[in-house]
Amino acid sequence: MNELLAEGLQLMGVGMGVVFLFLGLLVGVITLVSSIIQKSEAATSPFGMESLSEEDLRAVFTKAVKRYRADHRK
Repeated sequence: MNELLAEGLQLMGVGMGVVFLFLGLLVGVITLVSSIIQKSEAATSPFGMESLSEEDLRAVFTKAVKRYRADHRK
């Protein structure tokens, strides 16, 4: 019985180690891809929103919300 328990604990340790390494690798890859995407999109904004003032943005968002609510009334 002692040998079986030791084998089970060893298998559990190996399995947990493999999962931990895989998840660590996954986090690393996601972080790398995220930084690459941020660097490539940092130069340009798709809608040029950096040139709008806060008041202009508020007006745009207010109009968009009003339009959405008008289109989705029941």
